[in-house]
Amino acid sequence: MIDSARPDSFEMSDYLGVLRRRWRMIFAFTLLGALAAAAYLVVAPKAYTATASVYVTPNAANTAALLGNKTNTVINMDNEVQIVQSTSVARLAVAELHSTLTPTALAKQVSVAVPPNTQILQISCSEPSPKAAADCAQAFATSYLQSREATARSKIQSQIQIEQAKESRLLTRSISLEAQIKTLRAGSPASAAAHAAFINVSTQLAPLRGAIASLDASVNYKSGYIITAALRPTTPSSPRKLLYGPSGVMVGLLVGLIFAFWADRRDDRIHAASDVERFLDIPVLLSLAQRAPGLQNALVPPRSATGHAFTELARASATALGDGNHVLLVVGASAGPGTGVVASNLAAALARTRAETVLICADQHGSISPKLLGIGGGGARGLGDVLAGMVTINEVTLPSAAVPRLRVIAPGTDPGAVDDLQYDAGRRLIAALNESARYIVIDAGALPAGGTLGMAEFADASIVVAELDSTTRGEMAECVRRLDRIRTEVLGAAILPPTRWSDRKAKAATRSASAAETARPTRMDRVEPRPAPGGSRRPGGPPPPHGQAGGRPPAGPGGEPYGPGPVPDEFGRRSKHGPPNDAAAGSAPRNAGGQPWPLPRTARPDSGQPGGRPTADYPADYPTAKGKGES
Repeated sequence: MIDSARPDSFEMSDYLGVLRRRWRMIFAFTLLGALAAAAYLVVAPKAYTATASVYVTPNAANTAALLGNKTNTVINMDNEVQIVQSTSVARLAVAELHSTLTPTALAKQVSVAVPPNTQILQISCSEPSPKAAADCAQAFATSYLQSREATARSKIQSQIQIEQAKESRLLTRSISLEAQIKTLRAGSPASAAAHAAFINVSTQLAPLRGAIASLDASVNYKSGYIITAALRPTTPSSPRKLLYGPSGVMVGLLVGLIFAFWADRRDDRIHAASDVERFLDIPVLLSLAQRAPGLQNALVPPRSATGHAFTELARASATALGDGNHVLLVVGASAGPGTGVVASNLAAALARTRAETVLICADQHGSISPKLLGIGGGGARGLGDVLAGMVTINEVTLPSAAVPRLRVIAPGTDPGAVDDLQYDAGRRLIAALNESARYIVIDAGALPAGGTLGMAEFADASIVVAELDSTTRGEMAECVRRLDRIRTEVLGAAILPPTRWSDRKAKAATRSASAAETARPTRMDRVEPRPAPGGSRRPGGPPPPHGQAGGRPPAGPGGEPYGPGPVPDEFGRRSKHGPPNDAAAGSAPRNAGGQPWPLPRTARPDSGQPGGRPTADYPADYPTAKGKGES
C-alpha cells in the first residue's frame, strides 16, 4: 500500500476543509497583524498636517494672455503651485518661522493642491506638532502672497522704465525736429518733411505718455488673499489609521492563509473519510462524521443513526466473509479508544442480526470493550488466564446481559500470555470457540498504544479503525502493511469522529505500554511450579504451561512426551492456511499422562450438561483445567 496523493483529486471542498480545520491559525495571524498595526499606530512618529487656503487673483505678475484674445487674461494655476514650492518662497518662510531647516528641506514638507475649476491654492504643511504645522502652512501662504506682490511690483517698474526710455528717445527726436523746422524756409520740401516727422513723433508720444501714467498709477500688485487661515490640527495625519489598520489585518490574513495551507500540506492526518479512499485506496465501511454522545460509555442504541451505521457494518462484513464460521479482527491504527468502540458495537450488531458471536478482548492495555458491554472489571480473569492454562474457556466466557447471543472474553490478568501467544494455543482457542459461535470478533486494540497482532493470523479478515484528526496516513498504511505481512485481508476501514483522547494521553499510553513491555519478564523467564507426581498440580500454584520451564511438554502417542521439535498441528490450518485437518485432530491423544490441556473445549450455551456438551472430538470423560490452586 503506497501512501501517495493523486494530483487531480483536490476539489473546492478540500480547500474549504483547510479553512475549517485551520481557522484558529488564520484567526491568530489575522489578530497578530491587527495588533501589529495597532502597535505601529501607537509607537510610530506622529505627523500633523495644517492647511491654509489662498484665493489667487490676477495681477501684473500672474496673468497670461489667452491664445487669440488680447483683452481677457487667465491665471495658470499649475505655475502658481510650483511657485509656492519654490526656493524663493521657502526662503521667505524660513525667515518668518526662524527655522533651522534649509529652504529646500522645509519646502519638502509642503504640498499644494488645487481643487478642480477653481483659483484656490490649498497649501499644506506637515510637522511633528500641531502648532508647528499651522505656523508652517500659514507662513508659506503669506510668503507666497508677498513673493507674488514683489514680483508684480518689479514687473510694473520694469515696464515703466522701458516705456520711459521710449518716451525719452521720442522726446529727443521731437525737440530736434522742432529746432530743424525753425531753420528751414517755410514751404520748402525739407521743411514739409521735417514737419511731417515731427507730427509722427508727437503722435507716438501721446499714447506712450498715457501708458506710462497708467502704469505709474497702477495698484494691481496683490496676487490674492488668504480665505482660510491654517488652524492647529487635532488629530495626526500620519500614520493614518484607515490605511494601516486594514492593511495590518489583510497582511495577517494573507500570512495566516499561507501558513495554514503550508501546515495542512505537511499534516498527513486523516481529516475525512474520503482521505482513506483517496490516499490509501481502502474502502470505508463505517464513517461517523458527527460526534455521537456517550460513544465511549455504552453501546450505541440500535435504533439510532449510529446504531444503523454499525448494523450496516455488520452486514457488510458478514456478506464479505460469506457463510460458515469466521474470525474478524478489529485493530486500531492510532492510539485511542476507537478500536474498543467499533469491536463492541460490531460484535453486538452481529449477534443481534446474524448468529452467536464471541468478542475476544485481546487488548491488554486499556480495552473499553468490557466496560461498554458491562462485563467484569479490573482484575477479572479472561484471555490471558486461559492462554496461561489457569482457567477454562467456560469460566471466562461471560454472556452479555444487554445483547442476546453475545459472549465476551475479558483481557484477563496475565497480559504476558497474550503478548507471547503461542501458535498452537491460539489455534486451540479459536477452534474451541468456533464450536459454539459463528462469528468471533477480536478486539486487538490500538497498535501504537500497546495493541497486539498476535491473534491476527487466525483471522479471516480485519477492519482497521481510524479516528479523524488523530490518525495519520502513515499509521494507517503501516497497520495495513503489518496485516498484509501476516496475510490477513483488510475488508475496509471504520472512521470515527474525533474523541477527547488527546495526543498527550495517546503518547502517555504508548510510553506506558513500552515501559511495561520492557519491565515484564518473558514467558521463558517466569518460573512456574512443576506439576506434582501423578500429573496433579501443586496446591496454590498455576498450571504449568506446556513448553515452559517447569512445565511438561505435550504427550505424543502412547503417552510419551514430544521432543523439542514443533508440536503437531492438531486443528490444522483454516481459512487462508487451508482447511482444518480433522483427521489429525481426531488421532492425537487428548490426555496422555494425566496432564490437562491448557485450552479445554467450551460448550454451547444451550448445553444441558454441567460444563457444556461434549462433542465427537472430545471424549465425555475428557478432564477440564482446574482453577488456580486446585488439584
